[in-house]
Amino acid sequence: MISLENIRNRSGLLLTVIGVAMLAFIMTDLLSSQGGGTPTDLVVGEINGQPVDYKDFEQRVQQNVENQKQSNPNINVSQVRNSTWSQTLREYIYQEQYEKLALSVGSDELFDMIQGDNPHPSILQSFSDPQTGEFSRARLLQYLKEDIDNDETGQSRLMWLRFEEAIMNERKTKKYNALAQKGFSVSNWEASLNFQHQSEVRNVSFVSVPFASVADSLVSVTDSELISYMKENKDLYQQDASRSIEYVVFNVRPTSDDREAANDWITDIISDFKNAEDDALFVRKYSDNPTLVKFYAFEELLSPEDELVNAKLGTVIGPYNEGSNNLRLAKLVDVQNIPDSVSARHILISTPDAVNKIDSIKNLIENGASFGELAKNNSEDQVSALNDGDLGWFTEGTMVAPFNDACFTGGIGVLQTVTTQFGVHLIEVTKRSKTTKKYKIAYLDRNVLPSNQTYQAIFTKAGKFAAENTSVEMFDEAAETENLSKRIAENLQPSTSTISGLENPRELVRWANDASVGDVSDVFEFPDKFVVASLVSVKKEGLQDLEDARAQVESLVRAKKKSDYLIDQIGEVTSLNEMATQFTATIEQATGLTFNNNQVSALGNEPSFVGASFSVEEGQTTKPFVGKSAVYMLKVDKVLTAPSKEDFSSERQALMSQYKSRMNFQIYQALEELSEIKDNRAKFY
Repeated sequence: MISLENIRNRSGLLLTVIGVAMLAFIMTDLLSSQGGGTPTDLVVGEINGQPVDYKDFEQRVQQNVENQKQSNPNINVSQVRNSTWSQTLREYIYQEQYEKLALSVGSDELFDMIQGDNPHPSILQSFSDPQTGEFSRARLLQYLKEDIDNDETGQSRLMWLRFEEAIMNERKTKKYNALAQKGFSVSNWEASLNFQHQSEVRNVSFVSVPFASVADSLVSVTDSELISYMKENKDLYQQDASRSIEYVVFNVRPTSDDREAANDWITDIISDFKNAEDDALFVRKYSDNPTLVKFYAFEELLSPEDELVNAKLGTVIGPYNEGSNNLRLAKLVDVQNIPDSVSARHILISTPDAVNKIDSIKNLIENGASFGELAKNNSEDQVSALNDGDLGWFTEGTMVAPFNDACFTGGIGVLQTVTTQFGVHLIEVTKRSKTTKKYKIAYLDRNVLPSNQTYQAIFTKAGKFAAENTSVEMFDEAAETENLSKRIAENLQPSTSTISGLENPRELVRWANDASVGDVSDVFEFPDKFVVASLVSVKKEGLQDLEDARAQVESLVRAKKKSDYLIDQIGEVTSLNEMATQFTATIEQATGLTFNNNQVSALGNEPSFVGASFSVEEGQTTKPFVGKSAVYMLKVDKVLTAPSKEDFSSERQALMSQYKSRMNFQIYQALEELSEIKDNRAKFY
């Protein structure tokens, strides 16, 4: 569903950003620019001969990034770019179909979708009262007549027009899919056949002779046979064009000089840390890893922090190692008997006059007013307000520092006013767990990081390696001499965006796709390492090389030759007993077989076995036949026929529902497979 929930007008009502779901249908200027002759060096792709302009595509990517940042600040731009490409493909492909069929949405139809008796769901959602959920037509009309033009930049009207374009394309897609569905039907014969396949049950006896019973030495497989098999089944052994590289990594790690510099820095700051009056502020300002200044139970303190247990307040210990590349100081700030957890309630106000409002509310409560009622009517924390401001139980460190300290050091029933980044809070602790002696510790960290000199030294080493080893042979010999472990990255395609252990390796991938076999790269820089690579192989688009598929193909061809060998050995047997005697096998049973299910108990997925079970009548025996991993012969012991039935309307409906549930997806998949798509994104990203 297209959502207008996040649209907010600069006039105060609605519209600034259209949600990502809507963008799946927005055409913007992409299609209107198709006839303008986009320069080929700025084409990010082609869809059925229509160019996709790089600038327009990138604009859409950035718009999608901004939209998704609202719900996920740590957005993966590469993933957004891929989803935007998928959106673009869908739009171009469907638009071509709309034009062929002259599908359109008229002005009356658009009016009805916005202001008619049944507005689009996004309209209903965006112009409904958040408290009652009732749709406000007056609010919609006010926006369209007045508020939309209160934005002097014109962005609100532009976004609205894009929204209209989006819901029109959504409607066109529904029409297109409806046309396809109207042309689809299920006959009575198909419904009855499906009912029979689901309902008729067969129980069989069988003998199996596994391919594995034939020694490999009895079956020879030649390379020409393997190649012939691959050509006969070429659709299964196609490969995309790709490159494979070997590379060595020069890791940038802190040296002893870097560690000494970090130690000097943290030692110099000890005196200032001891004398700091606001420990939380000092830690935020100077620590490389800001941590909460909070209370810890004795059992939570690690060595050497336990030295602070009997120390004076203000004592600082360290520096000591915290992890492999981090130096730490620890300061004893306070010692108190405090609970492990508390239950509290609060009222939050963040307006400019928040302090005065909180003071007024506090006075009302002290004079007998209900904390819960005042929280419901005044608190900006809507979640807790619904529960009389109650936050429930929480442990030390769960809340932001000022709020946390007030709750864990204040008494039960005491009203406290605290300011945080969220606003001004009126807090009342309602319950406390059992108190224990705890130690308030402030930690200050200094990360031991490589210096610029260290980076330069490693870069120089990597550069020397690249300059002196300009062939694969020299590359391999130098890597062994210098005891550098070679890593492999295989099947790199132009669009490959990940190589294990390397952050954002696109430049390396581009080099691999431009280089020739045997080339050695210059130095590639990554956040904590330098890389030098050599191109070792190139795979062309088309049929795989035999060596790449040998293991799988040889297994299949050998199995086929073993099955032929067994069929020849079995000869003209006519009964299960005869076949069992010939191969010292046992007669087994398989029950509950239905034609619509290829699973056979104890055999797994065996479609040939199921098919053979339904190829003969009750009491009859099949000829030997080949399955996935054995040659079988079976006898139908019992046929439980499907119940007699004349009306198959319910089966027809079930099949129609089943087919329709996947039609829309499969329609688009078919259209995409039939389209000519050129993806040039690797040139730009």
